[in-house]
Amino acid sequence: MDDQKRAKLLAAGLGAVVAVYFGRSIVTNWVMGPIRDLERKVTTAESQAEKLADQEIQLNVAQRNLKDWKAISLPGDLDSAQRLYREWVFDLARQCGFSGSGFEVIPGARSAQKEYSTVAVEIKKAEVDLQGLARFLYLFDQSALLHRISGMKVDSPGAQGNPRLAVTLTVEGMSVTGTENRAELLPRTRLVGGIDEKSQVLKALPNELFPVQPDGFEPFLVRLDRELLQVVEVSDAGWKVVRGYAGTKAAVHADEATVELFPVLWDRREKRLEDYQALVASSPFVLPAAPKTWSPKLAGVSDKTIRPGEVVSLTAKLDNADPELGVPSFAIEEAAEGMAIDAATGQFTWTPAESLQPGKYSALVAAVQSGKPDQKISSKLTITIQEQNVAPKITVQTAATVVLGREFSLQATATDDGPAESLKYSLGGGAPEGLGIDAKSGLLKWMPARSFTPGKYDITVNVTDGGRDPKSASAKIALDVQDDYAAMTTLTGTVSRDGTWFAWLRNRGTGVTLKLKAGETVRISEIAAEITEITARHVLLKDQAGIWKLVLGGALRERVLEVPAAPATPVTEAVPPTVAPAAAPGASEPSLPAAPGAVPAEPAPAEAPAATQPAAPAESAPGTPAAPAPAEPTEPAAPAPAGA
Repeated sequence: MDDQKRAKLLAAGLGAVVAVYFGRSIVTNWVMGPIRDLERKVTTAESQAEKLADQEIQLNVAQRNLKDWKAISLPGDLDSAQRLYREWVFDLARQCGFSGSGFEVIPGARSAQKEYSTVAVEIKKAEVDLQGLARFLYLFDQSALLHRISGMKVDSPGAQGNPRLAVTLTVEGMSVTGTENRAELLPRTRLVGGIDEKSQVLKALPNELFPVQPDGFEPFLVRLDRELLQVVEVSDAGWKVVRGYAGTKAAVHADEATVELFPVLWDRREKRLEDYQALVASSPFVLPAAPKTWSPKLAGVSDKTIRPGEVVSLTAKLDNADPELGVPSFAIEEAAEGMAIDAATGQFTWTPAESLQPGKYSALVAAVQSGKPDQKISSKLTITIQEQNVAPKITVQTAATVVLGREFSLQATATDDGPAESLKYSLGGGAPEGLGIDAKSGLLKWMPARSFTPGKYDITVNVTDGGRDPKSASAKIALDVQDDYAAMTTLTGTVSRDGTWFAWLRNRGTGVTLKLKAGETVRISEIAAEITEITARHVLLKDQAGIWKLVLGGALRERVLEVPAAPATPVTEAVPPTVAPAAAPGASEPSLPAAPGAVPAEPAPAEAPAATQPAAPAESAPGTPAAPAPAEPTEPAAPAPAGA
């Protein structure tokens, strides 16, 4: 075979090899490609299946948690949820000994979300010892409710003994969306037959929500008023109970008393109150002390004087009573006909009959605690029915200054044997146009126009009571209506004379110049202020509102408040003369004359001729610029600033 044929054969063989190589790749991709795509899809599907399985597990867990949360959630209706939760917190606080004159449990803020809502309840001004606080925290943590303590503040009045702590608490309960509404926060039933503090068995009306089924029975807690009881056995004879559970005190409970289930979270059932005693033992502000001695007494019961037919209403309270002895029950003895008192709230009411004669009528108000029924606390109440209505007495300033263009106000007050809200105020005839008085408060107000004619105006203020036979009283006020002299009065100069500084105040309306030194009072329009400091550039004035600064050349009306008084006292637009009760209707009173424009507290120094005004006395205070002599005998020129 020659070389040419051999080359052709080799080239053909090489081409066949190349064709087979590339053809194999094409065939492989054509045949195996779909298989590989299917394998990838299977792998992706398996991965998605695993994710879906995980999501299903998470969904099942969430559904189970949601079901558990709904079981311990507050009712779905927020109004009902907050009302029932507030009642539950209040009962728990009283059960743990929370008390105090200002103690209250009030609704707090709400927060509504898509999946849930929260309602807050605030405990304010509560007083309790550390043992009671520890018991509250223990029982709150034990309870099977969806809630938490969001804030707490504890103040101790001292480090000795066992002081009553001042406690402020904010708790929040959660209402899960979709939870059914219910009339009660926790299941309740009624006691069948009363029990005393030594009873170990009680009977209650059946309620399927109580866990009393024999199969799988476990001890549970119930609450009777302020006592917590543990039900350890259920039989036909009743419930066998452990009294005074968790540090509460066994007490007497009447027939049909409310029995409330106190459910405990499953993971809290092994905890005991003793676990919280470390809080008591390690407290940084409480030392062990002897038990408090309680001295209960009735409050809110005081003698009353009324008019015929008037309704008497008061609320009796039992103060300084041991809260562990239960809620007090009130009653009245030896009472007049128609007297009544609410046994639970202590609200006393009496509407005397129309035919009842004037005189004294008495009743004995008594209170008894369920834990100590043999101890009765009582107080005598005497109600006197008056024979006739008495005219009110009115008190108001007898004279006042009114400035044109400025608001004027003046308060009239009155006292009466009847309720103050029945008094009505009015103005007598002849009152200036625009002057008015509030019929309920007795406040006079007026904004006289600048075009109003200045002068003396006598007005009459009347007050009438709301009795069946209305009585009236009146008082006269002498109003001195003036131009705004305070705006017309300017600090024209300050002069040092023999070491004493004088402020010269020029009233352009009257032409009068006042020359006053520190300690004297300037009285212009409604302004009455004591001069406390005089310098070459300004004067300081002091009144009830504080310290005012009047600069040289400035008008008195334009003075600036530098240092407000503490506490701030409102400035009235009236000169405060002597306040005296008005005489009987028809009697006349002398009115106090008011000098036009300015009334200095003491005579101003006489104006001296220009030749006698000292230019710069040697005894001027160091560093104080000397005032130059005035240019005119009657009007000093403003001194130049220091260094001018």
